[in-house]
Amino acid sequence: MEEQLVKYFSGNLSRDEARKIEEWRSESDKNASEFLEYHLAWKFSNEQEVNKSAALNAVMNRIEAIEGANEELQGHGFKTYLKYAAIAVLGIGLMFFGKDKILDSGNQIAIEASENLEIITLPDGSVVTLSQNSVLTYSEKFDGETRNVNLQGKAFFDIRRDETKPFIVNTDKSKIEVLGTSFLVNTLAMNSSTEVIVKTGKVAVSKKQSKVENTVQLVAGEVGRLVEDAVGFEKSTIEDYNYLAWKTKLVEFEDQDLQSVLGTLEEVYGVKISVSNEKIHNCKVSAKFDNQPVESVLEILSRTFNLELTKSGTNQFSLSGEGCIVVQ
Repeated sequence: MEEQLVKYFSGNLSRDEARKIEEWRSESDKNASEFLEYHLAWKFSNEQEVNKSAALNAVMNRIEAIEGANEELQGHGFKTYLKYAAIAVLGIGLMFFGKDKILDSGNQIAIEASENLEIITLPDGSVVTLSQNSVLTYSEKFDGETRNVNLQGKAFFDIRRDETKPFIVNTDKSKIEVLGTSFLVNTLAMNSSTEVIVKTGKVAVSKKQSKVENTVQLVAGEVGRLVEDAVGFEKSTIEDYNYLAWKTKLVEFEDQDLQSVLGTLEEVYGVKISVSNEKIHNCKVSAKFDNQPVESVLEILSRTFNLELTKSGTNQFSLSGEGCIVVQ
């Protein structure tokens, strides 16, 4: 279980494997508490900028020293130490350059996801998946009457229910309040300053610094968008069910034009895709891709529409060819 949890925290599990971990966490308070304990240990191991080999040797030497004194150390404390040490060893083994930064300022923790997703376990056991180029700030402990976090960018929240202490997400322009639910908040969405999509439960959204009451209730299957200069959020039903594809790497298209498909792929995989001919955008796509590399997805699309795929640089792709004719 320890190795699976470390792979989960570092984003190295398949979608099905990650779902099993999440189901296990939700089965009981004991599992949720253990999940939080492991995540804190894993996060600690990743905060240390040390030589991997030296750190591994130090941890192993420390474990051996503790085991040598096992007769004097009894109970939960010793087991907890070994658990933390095991996670530290596994965490060091999975570290890589460019790991997302964890910043601590007093009792405030700010986590920045730069090139990779960041899975965060909050003090109450809630889990947040932070998208690339996003920052989440929260208190080390949720004291007081509410659980407050601040978001810049995009994140998916899976919140543990607590009717005595509402959970509040603050962005520059809006406030999102829940008791316990799962939802997406995006401050990077096109044509809106804040976008909220509800997967389960109910969410209350409102615009900050407004002179009038503007709270809007959203339920599962609904989306709220706050556009510039609007009095409050506008509510509608979810149209794009790939809104979590950046997290799950599962994308599905039904008779969609290639222009919107490429836009989704750019967001999900963090790449840039250009076309040499605007008629390429007219091609219609009906397909499902489950956790496939972007190169494989683009290769399938290029063969389907007789296009040439070219890769230039790490995250740059281009498609060329005659494209498709729109039938009126």
